[in-house]
Amino acid sequence: MTEPKPRAIVVTPTYDERDNIADLIDAVLAEQPHIPEFELHVLVSDSHSTDGTLEIVQQIAETNPHVHLLDVEMRGIGIGLYKGFVHAIEHLNADVLVEMDSDFQHNPADIPALLKPLTEGYDLVVGSRFVAGSENRMPFIRRILSIGANQVIRIALGMRGVTEITTSFRAFYKDCFLRIPREEVPWDDQSFIAVPVFLVRMLEHGAHATEVPMTMHPRTRGYSKMIYWKYIRDILWFSLRSRLGLK
Repeated sequence: MTEPKPRAIVVTPTYDERDNIADLIDAVLAEQPHIPEFELHVLVSDSHSTDGTLEIVQQIAETNPHVHLLDVEMRGIGIGLYKGFVHAIEHLNADVLVEMDSDFQHNPADIPALLKPLTEGYDLVVGSRFVAGSENRMPFIRRILSIGANQVIRIALGMRGVTEITTSFRAFYKDCFLRIPREEVPWDDQSFIAVPVFLVRMLEHGAHATEVPMTMHPRTRGYSKMIYWKYIRDILWFSLRSRLGLK
């Protein structure tokens, strides 16, 4: 009998993404022919949207066994990711988790490149805007914000080798997530701070990481949920506490 392929589940947290979600699911699953080493699934981890996102995904999931829905019932990208990862591992037999935004700022066509290094001995792959071959089409102010946030964390923690810490586009084996105690990442915080902290913790817990270039697009439909001043404050606070040796 042939060995089953490792199951890679794209976990995408959503809140009010009805304009994007059906197209995103189609675009992600369209990459399956380009990654024959994995069995590709999508889990929409929804923060109880009120705009019809839940109903759209539920309808798709009823006819496509590679599409799954989790109603998280709580707001925040962190809790959406955390509960999505747990659900994917405990109920969907995930071997690999792919962390991805739901608004097309991350390009589904980059998923094969994100997964390939996992077949070459790495257990964590980070999509980066700061390596050769990447393309950042975000507005100028967003590019400045991302460069600044990444530099602050890298300097505060003395990080080497990983250039991209703040965007939520990564692939990793489930053990990278399971070895991190829940309290070490602020999953419940409603800002975006859980995204960089999670990567820092995976690296601290010994993940063998590499980066691949990615394309970053501006959002064209729906609206952003990021509160920029709060994110900047949280980045600075996390970096200061890390520099002082505090968790």
